[in-house]
Amino acid sequence: MSAAPPPAQPIAFEPKPVDVDAIERALTELWRRPLVAPPQETAPPPSAQETVTRACMSNLLIFCATQDDVNGITQEVASIVQEHPARVLLFVEDTQRPPADLEAYVSAQCYLAGGERQICSEHVTVHAGSGAARRLASVARPLLIGDLPTALWWATAEAPPLRGGVFDDFAAMANQVIYDSCAWQNAARGVLATADWARKDVAQVIADLAWRRITAWRRLLSQSLDPAIAPGALQSIREVVVEHGPHALPEAWLLIGWLACCLGWRAAGGAIVPGVDLAWAFQAPHGTVGVTVRRRDDGTAGLRSASIVWSNGRLQASELNPGRLAVRMNGGADPRRVIANPSRSRAALLARQLPTLSRDTVFLDTLEIARIMAKALL
Repeated sequence: MSAAPPPAQPIAFEPKPVDVDAIERALTELWRRPLVAPPQETAPPPSAQETVTRACMSNLLIFCATQDDVNGITQEVASIVQEHPARVLLFVEDTQRPPADLEAYVSAQCYLAGGERQICSEHVTVHAGSGAARRLASVARPLLIGDLPTALWWATAEAPPLRGGVFDDFAAMANQVIYDSCAWQNAARGVLATADWARKDVAQVIADLAWRRITAWRRLLSQSLDPAIAPGALQSIREVVVEHGPHALPEAWLLIGWLACCLGWRAAGGAIVPGVDLAWAFQAPHGTVGVTVRRRDDGTAGLRSASIVWSNGRLQASELNPGRLAVRMNGGADPRRVIANPSRSRAALLARQLPTLSRDTVFLDTLEIARIMAKALL
């Protein structure tokens, strides 16, 4: 059996400064000449048509607010466009620049797809001073390829709706809005603002990368609480305790919100408890369910464990080792069920989300439960 071929190595080209009004012309110029020199100096230079393939499945708008964000995103774009080629338009609100300043760069992200053939995606970066942020959407609009879907990746430490008009201008151009609630500095305020925005019958697909991160946890709990596995459990749950690592509170909230959404629970109150972090009471058809979220400051980010107690049993879900989750039932030492939980980078999660064109109604219902939980605390 032959070994799998090694992954294609990305090739990033030096950004070329251009006038904001000349971005489209500069993008066209990219394809008029080879982007990589021929392997042998004596060989005749190949034509762009022979060596470069322009690939584009969507427009990807990215908004960020710091140079550190830019550095990380620039590295991630190479992985994203290799799985989902796109015209990438990165917009940066840089408070260190003069208020009215706009500065643009054009480049390409490529990878070798066999022989000397290159698959390339266009990459535009526009920096703006804080006073010019509202101008960025007008720069983006004429650069969108009209017959392709457009996704907005809101890559900041602030929930999208909290940026007011700047976010509204970008969201109006997008078919999909993607964010990562685990990056937010104030999770409760961010959840409340985002859920309030989502309730306004917005047309866009709404996606939280934190929701994708807990896919395996949701699958494991669904399987373990199946009536054939745990008879009567769903109708008699009385306590849920979720533990999470640093920067993973939104994942815990979404897991609890998902349980509440699936089982018809209604949030009845919440409180910040010293030494416990957060606690809620939910009203279920069979009575009150106590829910507790605990933060563990050690180790890596992410969910650590989920404990569910019902009238005649309990389960404990946790990492068995990196890449696998396990459930133990009724205090037993041996795992009852084990599933894969592969670690995926932010870029990989986003690349998998980009082709999605339909709204996730379960996520939207879960987000509404999370809104009620956040409101109870605030």
